[in-house]
Amino acid sequence: MILGDFSACIFVDGEELPEYDVVVSSTPTENRITCWIASDAGKKFGVRAKFLAQQTSGGLVTVLVDGNRCRSYVMPPGWIGTQEVTYLSNSYVRRHFMFSQLELTDDDSMLDDRSANDIGQIMMEVVQGKYVMNEQVVGSQNVSDRTLRVREGKVHERAKKACPHRVVFGEEVPDQSPASAFKIIPDNTPKTIFVFKYTRLDILQAMGVAPRTSIVADTETEIDDHNDDNEVMDGPDESLPSEDVKPLARIRELEMELQRLRAQVEDQKPSLVKLEHGGSRRKPAVMEVIDLTED
Repeated sequence: MILGDFSACIFVDGEELPEYDVVVSSTPTENRITCWIASDAGKKFGVRAKFLAQQTSGGLVTVLVDGNRCRSYVMPPGWIGTQEVTYLSNSYVRRHFMFSQLELTDDDSMLDDRSANDIGQIMMEVVQGKYVMNEQVVGSQNVSDRTLRVREGKVHERAKKACPHRVVFGEEVPDQSPASAFKIIPDNTPKTIFVFKYTRLDILQAMGVAPRTSIVADTETEIDDHNDDNEVMDGPDESLPSEDVKPLARIRELEMELQRLRAQVEDQKPSLVKLEHGGSRRKPAVMEVIDLTED
C-alpha cells in the first residue's frame, strides 16, 4: 500500500502478499490506510517500509504486531530507502514474527483480557519531526532481565471467534543491534498509519473480500484426461465408477455414451428421421413414419 510519500507491505518468503479491500481515511492528526491480507499458519513474515521521497524532517517508523510494540527505527531528513522489520527486539534478544493458529479457551477468568482486541492486525506508524541527538545514556537502564516477554496464551472463545490466526514469536536469539543515537521530536505533521488486517484466505473469500480461486482450468484438465482414457477403450466401461471420479467428468462420459447409443439406434432404424444438424441431443428425437401404402 502507498500513502503519500510512504509505502508498506507484508512479505512472506520475500514475496509481497496481495492486499484486498484497501480503504483510506484522514483526520487532522493522522492519515490511515487499511487493507486485508491472507495469513498462512506456520509462515514467518515481515513488514517492509519504504520512504519514497525525501523529507525535510526526520521520521520514526514503528511496527505493532497484535498490539505488541516492536523496536522503532529513526530515519534522518532526506533519507530514501527500505527498512524491513521481521522480529520483536529489546536490543539484547530478538524473536521473529510468525502466523499461527489461535488457541481458544472457555476459562472465564480470561474473558476480560483486553489484549485480545488487538489480535488480527499488524500496524506500521510513521511519525515525522525534529531529528535530534538522543541524550539517554546507553546502558543506564536496568538490564538485569533481558528476556523478551510477550502475551501468547489462549484467548477466550467469545473474544475472537472469527479470527482463527494470531502472531507468535520464535525462539530468542541474541541481538546486538546498536540503539539509535538519535530520536524524533514529533511536530504537527499528521501521522501516517498502515493497518493490515489478516485472516485465512478462505475466510476472506467467504466475506467477498478476496476473489475465489478459479477452478475452470483444473476442471477442463480433469475432463480432457478422462476423455483420453475413453479413446483407448474398445467399448463402454462396464465397471462401476470409482468414488473419486469428478462429477463433471462423469457427466461428460455419460453424455458421450448416450451419443453412441443414439447413433446405434439410428443406424438400425433408417426409417427414423435424424435430428436436424445443430439440434440439441438432449431433446428426444421426433419420429416421422412414412406411409408407403397406396390410397
